[in-house]
Amino acid sequence: MAYNRDVNFKTGLLVGLAVGYYYGAKAGRERYHQIDHYLAQLRSSDAYRDLRGRVDDLVDDTVSKARHAVGDAAPGGSARPYDFTGDPTLN
Repeated sequence: MAYNRDVNFKTGLLVGLAVGYYYGAKAGRERYHQIDHYLAQLRSSDAYRDLRGRVDDLVDDTVSKARHAVGDAAPGGSARPYDFTGDPTLN
């Protein structure tokens, strides 16, 4: 039944995008500029900048840990680069 779940998700996503597009187009350019103005005010707030900085630091730490984990799990560790000699995918 995983197939039906995937199809339902895709169908729901397409319907959601279509409804969002319809109402966005109906709202018009004036409403777009109004929303853009509110978002600009939000982005310039100190709370947003603080949160954004913490999220960026968290993402950087997570990426660093993932790179180390992948490097340690790779054959030969991260100290030895991959030998491309005879690799059939590099024709």
